[in-house]
Amino acid sequence: MTRKGDRPNILLIEADQMASFVLSFYDPRGQARTPNLDALARDGVLFRNAYCNSPLCCPSRAAMFTGSKPSHNEVWGNGSEFNADIPTMMHFLKSAGYRTVVSGKTHFVGPDQLHGFDRRLTTDMYPSGFGWSIDWKPRVKHQLGTSTKRLELSGLCRTNDQILFDTEVQFRAIEFLRYEALEQHDSPFFLHVSYTQPHDPFQSVPKYWDLYEDMEIDLPRLPEDDDPHPVTKWLKVHHGVDRFPPSAERIRATRRGYYAMISHIDEFVGDIVAELKLLGLYDDTVIIFCSDHGEMLGERNMWFKRNPYEQSVRVPLIFHSPKRFAPREVTQTVSLADLCPTLAEIGGAKNESDRFGGGHGDSFVRLLNGQADGWKDEAVIEYFGAGVEEPWLCIRRGDDKYVYTRNHPPVLFNLAEDPDETVNLAGEASLQNLTQALHAALLDGIDIDKLTNHVIGLKQTRRFIHAALETNGGYSWDYQPHFDASKQYVRGLNKPATC
Repeated sequence: MTRKGDRPNILLIEADQMASFVLSFYDPRGQARTPNLDALARDGVLFRNAYCNSPLCCPSRAAMFTGSKPSHNEVWGNGSEFNADIPTMMHFLKSAGYRTVVSGKTHFVGPDQLHGFDRRLTTDMYPSGFGWSIDWKPRVKHQLGTSTKRLELSGLCRTNDQILFDTEVQFRAIEFLRYEALEQHDSPFFLHVSYTQPHDPFQSVPKYWDLYEDMEIDLPRLPEDDDPHPVTKWLKVHHGVDRFPPSAERIRATRRGYYAMISHIDEFVGDIVAELKLLGLYDDTVIIFCSDHGEMLGERNMWFKRNPYEQSVRVPLIFHSPKRFAPREVTQTVSLADLCPTLAEIGGAKNESDRFGGGHGDSFVRLLNGQADGWKDEAVIEYFGAGVEEPWLCIRRGDDKYVYTRNHPPVLFNLAEDPDETVNLAGEASLQNLTQALHAALLDGIDIDKLTNHVIGLKQTRRFIHAALETNGGYSWDYQPHFDASKQYVRGLNKPATC
């Protein structure tokens, strides 16, 4: 099926908290079993060094949608409003004639729950209000809701909220594709399918748990640091690692549960690809797979995300469209913020994206076509969320990775020589010029003290507003999807019964 102007359909599939190092097509030691993702990676464009722009759900997704960093879009944490006047990839694609639809999680906070989507096929997984806005205090405290005590829940289950949500996401996504085949629109679609797995708690049902019955689940490969960075110290308090240290048996059960959840998502991806082929939509659809951030999974005796280590910030990213892009591996560094201008260019909205875009992300269409000349080879990551006493910022440029934490010494790694990030080179005299250059690039246009005070003020303001709105019956911006049953099926539909 050829679209007007030969603009492809775009299908963006996103997992939540899926690390790249557990996938065998990124690391041969990866133990997650993912035959469908393996096939996409083999036949598509695999980005080996893709990064989130903040290792937390709301800030990461806002950066992806807008092409801008948290310090620009001001989505600091999971309780920060995503302002309605910031253009998104959905706005750009709509300007080029796309119909924009989402099934699943967006984690938008605030009264605007569309941000350029024409339709939402499901509600969201998490609340849309300011209730998760956490004030920065002088000392980090243990938070039970993000604690390693939750690892006690890891293992087999009959069902849970995440499975219920992802099952609905999958059903609505495939239903949408089937209506696309029946209705035969002249305009292309942008469909975002966004699951909540493999986010903790790490539980799965027997179908996927049993896939690992014959596997000896590896324990974390990297031991705890002898002299951890301040961010590491803070997050171990925040996550309760010392209060609730998991046993080896618990770690293996947790990892098995995590891998099982990934296998569940992998099956969903395979079913969607099969449906595209069945419906005749496959050849004219660009399929993208990514995750919003990673997961430490016990490496360095750390869990979950929020820190600048590779397991937390490096994400899987695959572009699959054999009709348009030859299979290849891209080693240059990209970030999720680059997705916004990239999809805008693919969809024919490059001019609009260049004019109104976030200014941080850059289109990597050239990389998809095998042309790396002039690419910035850079990703910037910022964290202003819960679990740390000071914000940290990070830049990867080429093989070098520089981390700056306000009021603390910096860290510099060479990922080519030290992929496990064990040797801090920041004090090397011969690398002083490099360190200074990376520091200047990272803080370009940022007064970190002024910005930190600004973030603190906004967090306190949102907590006050939330407390006020909670009175007299409370408030809710949660999205309620609408379906007009009178226009479903044979009733009221001017289309053939089959296609």
